[in-house]
Amino acid sequence: MSLKQEDYIYYLHKTSTDDPAVIEDIFNNGLKSWYGYSMHSTLAPIDTETLQKVGLEQVIMNYLGDSEDYNSVIVVKMPKDYMTAIVHRDGKVNPPVPVWKSNDDGTTSFTPQLIQGIYCKRVNKSFSNPNFSPVYDPTGLKYSDEQINYMWSGQLENWVSFAKSRTNLNYQTLCRTDNQNQNWTRLIQHYSNKFGVSPITTTVYSMPEADVELLNSVRNSGKKI
Repeated sequence: MSLKQEDYIYYLHKTSTDDPAVIEDIFNNGLKSWYGYSMHSTLAPIDTETLQKVGLEQVIMNYLGDSEDYNSVIVVKMPKDYMTAIVHRDGKVNPPVPVWKSNDDGTTSFTPQLIQGIYCKRVNKSFSNPNFSPVYDPTGLKYSDEQINYMWSGQLENWVSFAKSRTNLNYQTLCRTDNQNQNWTRLIQHYSNKFGVSPITTTVYSMPEADVELLNSVRNSGKKI
């Protein structure tokens, strides 16, 4: 199966920045948050009916509004399968796919692989994230509060315990544990086969010079184009 728009959950995050260096950091390292592992504290979900009715571009414009407090909107695009656990007839479970990295400074970062891009209002241009990949390796990552709640509601106590066992471990420790136990090999292969998408090799994104100059010219002048 190939993924269609209705196979995704979309989230938006508005920000006051359109700094090229910040955009590069988001595309390379993810969206940083001070709100722990709660997706809804950082990201606003888009109603599916509204998305289908008016389209993503109009949803973004409505979300930004006329306020001068925010200049940009980050678009997150996440397969619906990654939010809830899927239980097969044979009892095997495809759990949600972790999305948060814990940082040494006490913040968390939402994985860059599910960040589709960013729209910058002052230049009226969208920038695509080359590291976006609907199938990715979640080694070292943790579950969101919302994903754990879905596990609870599905009475998947073993997976809840697994998710919670990761809570107080740092990124480096989780990477070692995941690699030693090959925790995600089967899941990555399953979704790669299901979606017809292979995980990409993450690259260090550097914004093209023309785009850097465009954003800096508007930021320095304080005007829109």
